[in-house]
Amino acid sequence: MSTTQGSESINVFFDSYVHSKTNLKEFVDQFDSALRKKIDNENHAEFQSFSQVISCVSRSPIEKKFQELYTNTKFRKVQQQVIGVQDLDPSLLTSNGVMKSYLVEDEFCIEEFTKLVTYSVDFNEKDCNAKCSCGLFQMRGILCRHILAVFKSNDIKLLPDRYILD
Repeated sequence: MSTTQGSESINVFFDSYVHSKTNLKEFVDQFDSALRKKIDNENHAEFQSFSQVISCVSRSPIEKKFQELYTNTKFRKVQQQVIGVQDLDPSLLTSNGVMKSYLVEDEFCIEEFTKLVTYSVDFNEKDCNAKCSCGLFQMRGILCRHILAVFKSNDIKLLPDRYILD
C-alpha cells in the first residue's frame, strides 16, 4: 500500500465521524468510537468466519483439511487453487530416487490476455516435500495448484503439517 493509499484509506475511515469544524474533544470521542466500531466489525467478521462453513468444491481430503483449519477468507484463497488443479496435468521431467521434478503448464490470465506459463515443481516422495517455481507458498502461505496437482498425481491424500500455517 502506498503512502497516498494509506492516507486515503484513513480519510475514508474518518469521513463519517469528523468534519472540518470538529473540536479536539469531539475528535477524541469520535476517534475512540470509530476504533471501537472497527474492532467490533473485525470481531464479528472473525466470528462469522468460524460459524459459517464454506462447502468444499472437490472430494479432496486435503481441501477438507484446509476447510477445517483455516478461516473462511483464507480457505477461499486456498479453494481457488484447488479449483485450478482440475485443468493441470503435471508431466514428469526427471526421477532420481525419491526426488522427482515435474513441469506443470498453466494458463495465466489478465483480463482478455491469456499466456501459457510452465512451472517446475520439485517433489521429494520420502518426506512429501514440494517446492514450486511460482513461489506462492513462500510468498503468501498458500499451497499452489501446481504442488496440489503433483500431490494428486502421486496419490498424496494427507497434507503434510509443514503446509498448514497458523
